[in-house]
Amino acid sequence: MAESAALTAVINQAVQIGANLIVETGSRMYRLKEDIEWIGSKMRHFKSCLKDAESKQGGSYEVANLINEMRDLALDIEDILDTYLPEIESHKGKGPFRFVKHAACILCYGATANTFARKIERIKRRAQDIEATRERCRINLDTDGGNADMDVWDRRKKFLVAPESIFVGRKDTLQEVKEKLRSSDLDCKMICIVGDAGVGKTTVGKNIYKEVQSEFTSSALVYVSNEPRVPELLLEIAKQVGLEKEKMEENLEANLCSLLNEKRCLIFLDDIWTNETWDEFKNVIPINSRNCSRIIITSRYTHVGRYIGGESSLIELKLLDQEKSWELFSESMKSSSENMSERFPPKELEDIAKKIVKRCGGLPLAIVVAVGMLRQRRRNKHAWNEVLDILSTSSENNCSKILSLSYKDLPPDLRPFFLYFGLFPEDEEIFVSDLCKAWLAEKLIRDDGNRNPDEIVAAKLEMLSDRNLIQVSMRHLDGRVQSCRIHDLLHVFCIEMAEENNFFCTSHNTHSNSFSMLRRLTIDNTSQYSFSNSKTPKLRTLLCFSNSGEEMSLIPNEIGNLSSLTCLMLRGKFQKIPSTIRNLKKLVTLDIGYAEFGCQLPRTILRMKHLKHLILGDAMFESNKCTKLNVRNEVCLPNIETLHCVPDYILKARSLQKLSNLRELSLCWINEEHLNVLSGKTPISEKLCNLELIEIMQFKRLNLSHYDHLTRLALEGFFCVTPDIIEFPPNLIYLSISLTEFTEDPMKVLKELPRLEILLLAYNIHGQPITLDFSGENSFPELQVLSIRSFTLGGFPELIVDQIGMPKLYKFVCSEKDLNVPERLREIMLVESSSIEEVSVLVLVLIMVYTVSSLFSSFLTIKY
Repeated sequence: MAESAALTAVINQAVQIGANLIVETGSRMYRLKEDIEWIGSKMRHFKSCLKDAESKQGGSYEVANLINEMRDLALDIEDILDTYLPEIESHKGKGPFRFVKHAACILCYGATANTFARKIERIKRRAQDIEATRERCRINLDTDGGNADMDVWDRRKKFLVAPESIFVGRKDTLQEVKEKLRSSDLDCKMICIVGDAGVGKTTVGKNIYKEVQSEFTSSALVYVSNEPRVPELLLEIAKQVGLEKEKMEENLEANLCSLLNEKRCLIFLDDIWTNETWDEFKNVIPINSRNCSRIIITSRYTHVGRYIGGESSLIELKLLDQEKSWELFSESMKSSSENMSERFPPKELEDIAKKIVKRCGGLPLAIVVAVGMLRQRRRNKHAWNEVLDILSTSSENNCSKILSLSYKDLPPDLRPFFLYFGLFPEDEEIFVSDLCKAWLAEKLIRDDGNRNPDEIVAAKLEMLSDRNLIQVSMRHLDGRVQSCRIHDLLHVFCIEMAEENNFFCTSHNTHSNSFSMLRRLTIDNTSQYSFSNSKTPKLRTLLCFSNSGEEMSLIPNEIGNLSSLTCLMLRGKFQKIPSTIRNLKKLVTLDIGYAEFGCQLPRTILRMKHLKHLILGDAMFESNKCTKLNVRNEVCLPNIETLHCVPDYILKARSLQKLSNLRELSLCWINEEHLNVLSGKTPISEKLCNLELIEIMQFKRLNLSHYDHLTRLALEGFFCVTPDIIEFPPNLIYLSISLTEFTEDPMKVLKELPRLEILLLAYNIHGQPITLDFSGENSFPELQVLSIRSFTLGGFPELIVDQIGMPKLYKFVCSEKDLNVPERLREIMLVESSSIEEVSVLVLVLIMVYTVSSLFSSFLTIKY
């Protein structure tokens, strides 16, 4: 929620400032350093009591107000830190004496120093008042929310059950589970049904339970919940399986365990949320019994199901397709009518009904809830359109109440990351790289030098994926999430929760009373929004999505007034970005990677000194009016960490040498001067860990052997390459080589890379297939994933593989299934489709690009 995001950002910012101050010296810095440390400590203190405060918020106005006060205090501190952090950073590295002199000016002289000191004192007094309220409300500092959520769970039960006679799209699953339960195979002792909230786990589980219940000596069904009282649940199980009253009153667990070991029992534990909950059950409910007892569990979390019963126990329920969704809707409508011959829905309402069904996104519970709302209304267009609107915008329905429970179960630290998905358009495929740069800009995550930000983001997304709150669209070959989506209903829920807590706002709700305090905004039409700093003076993040059909959207000059903006993302058709963007002195992330071709960029972007992440796509820089290149036109980005898709005519080789903070670099249309700089005696950046080079011309040499931190490398479009002219980084983990013409086997070089785990080879356009030799005692000692896509029009390369090389290989990804590959690879092969037509198109494109690029490069050299 907003308060958690604010607290997280302030803590990370305080740590960042504190780290800057630690390396400086001087007694006059002591007061400032002490205040910064106090801020970090106090914000952590507040965060530790958020969960308990939220669990007690519903029945107490004072607690609700306490949470708001913590959020407002954090936001005010963030504003103060944003004012002084640039001053501190601007003097970092200039020597202790000079910094102390400037710090003394800040703290001891002038109105600015006095104002800063007074604000810190006011902050401390407000923090004391908040602490007094916390103690008065008995808010605990740990994360134990007590049993406060039990009432919420009790309310949830009535939303669990769909009409149990309707199992559209689940018949095969039902049959599979029944066969496992009836099997004498001891490996089938556990069935774990997992899937999204509302996908029908409970409905399927209860149907199976009731159908096979009579085949067992005893049976029991209990709802577990997210805050279970396990002793009470065990008592309920004991009652259902017939344990004597005396044995329930004394030594319940031992007596129940003994009974379950003696009888052939069926136990259904519905909705287990955590591994720890199962640990409490498993000591009483035997799972190694040889009397063919069976256990059914449901969980919305795949990792919980896997922990309980292993991979073989998992039964994953998927969303229904459009046809099955419509069938479920129709059958549900019919089941509520006394006249079964009546047509459902009425013909005049069919179009609206199909929109409603589509809005439900294949979620069975959402469909059943929509039917329930339609039953309460007259059968006319106006009434049914009301339901469509409710499903689009309102959380006051049963589905959203269930979704709300999933959200409330999230740790407070994870909630801002989940809500962030609401900033993107509905059904948008969201790439992890976009999220990472935005979260860095907002200080929701920070790069502390010990853990790569990409790894932190990957961990956050895995937690959300395990809870089935996001849907993974694509994964990298190393298993990390590459892109993901969010279900439509969850998307609506994110927007409503965000606006309720002032986490972000959409352009459709700019009338909000708290708009002036807004930190994040997403808009789909720039013409409908006023880029006035007076309306959103505290705006940090702005996402613009062009939604104007064939017309190019305009970004007005007033965007330069958003003085607090740290992250700007553009998606779609934009005519140009005005030069006033140079006024955004706090901008950290500028992402234009998905702006369509034709967007013009001002060269002032290349001299925005606070910029850390610049992602370009098909956007083009405006023509330089000067006939001669001078220093004012060169790239000057001293703090840049991510630089994507910059053409060679913009990023000159001499500018490349000055980007000492780079971590990720993607260069396209580069020339030999750039390669010479990269191959120089010292790395352009000691921090460089991710490098992509896209070049369509011959080159003589590329030496990256001195880049010790470079772990990911992608080479694309290199011609006439022999392995000996490329020297690879020693610690390379991921290597992708595509659209590249090798004249001989590159494996003799690649197989010696000591840490290489993932190797991708694709589309060698050389006329004759080559032999790739992966054999040998010391070949690819750490390689785990090998991917080979179609190489040439002449055929697939011959692969030489033995039992010694690649000792850790577990996945082989190939573009063609009928290849004569070695048996060892065939056993672990996954097929990805790739047609000869696709290869032909790519080769044709390469030939065209190569022909045009020479002319284009000459033209740019003259023009720029």
